[in-house]
Amino acid sequence: MYRFVGFVKEDYKHEHESLPRNAKLIPDDDSKLKKIIVGLIGIAIGYGLLLFKQYKFNDGNSVLNKPFLFLGTIFSILLLLPHEILHLIPYPKNSTKEILIRNWAPCAYCSAAVKKGTFIISSILPVLLGIVPLLIFMLIPSVHNVINTILWTIGTIGLATPTNDYIDAFNCFVKAPSKSMIQAGSDGFYYFSNEK
Repeated sequence: MYRFVGFVKEDYKHEHESLPRNAKLIPDDDSKLKKIIVGLIGIAIGYGLLLFKQYKFNDGNSVLNKPFLFLGTIFSILLLLPHEILHLIPYPKNSTKEILIRNWAPCAYCSAAVKKGTFIISSILPVLLGIVPLLIFMLIPSVHNVINTILWTIGTIGLATPTNDYIDAFNCFVKAPSKSMIQAGSDGFYYFSNEK
């Protein structure tokens, strides 16, 4: 069940399902430098594809119509809500899935426990909002520079914005045992074994 909460304050408390006694917090170093580097990698991929298309298929001429970069950015902002919805799709249908806006940014939350693999998929699913536009951008002829500009902008921003999501997925992959269940708590993500 999806629940649209709306605007909330910084100290908003989510509804939590209780954690098992054997649950352990997945360590998160919360490094700002790491987040910046990961975001820059996403941007670099976008620019790499742009230059490849420009020099391989357009004789070095620009494939972008720069005034439309702003329009692409607006579309990217509008896609922040679908970004959050994509996070929630892998969670159980009968679980409460919250979508809210905190500090003017959409957030998604579900405290249902899921398998480690499901959690990783949930974390990286929004990257589709970067991959799909960039794939279409690479396939569209260079002469269509308006649509190329919009798609490239959406795709590049779409690769860069899931910075925290990439790090959550990486931390889970590296720090949680392979057959763990993952569940959100009040202060981060926890892992536990449901094997008896």
